[in-house]
Amino acid sequence: MLDSGMFEELAGFYDPGKEGYRFGIRKAIGVPEFDRYFRKFPPWEKEENGRVPDEESDPVRREAYEEAVREIKDNTCRLAIRQIEKLSRLKGAGWKLRKLDATASFRAVMASGSDKEEWRQRWEREVVEPSVKIVKCFLEE
Repeated sequence: MLDSGMFEELAGFYDPGKEGYRFGIRKAIGVPEFDRYFRKFPPWEKEENGRVPDEESDPVRREAYEEAVREIKDNTCRLAIRQIEKLSRLKGAGWKLRKLDATASFRAVMASGSDKEEWRQRWEREVVEPSVKIVKCFLEE
């Protein structure tokens, strides 16, 4: 997530004074973890020479960044464990769970670039059609 620009995206959203910041977006992965970092090192902060400071040149900033990353990893792991536990309880209660993996479709979309028709057809075939079948089956039971 970080390699895909999560930090930059979160920095753009960070605004503790904005209405809704504390409730809506604060639930997204990375936002609460980087909150302490951004409070200490606001994204709009610049050095005297106008340069934006980075984690590489400041060991204190680097440690705060690494702590936020550790927290994201820990919280994401806990979230995954909770989700697996919930799914196991549903399965144990008699729910017929179906697995739908959209990874290949997402990868095709990201790799295809401009051929929208090709990835749209793939999305329909690999994600939409199976999803519709699963929902129909659920509703008919």
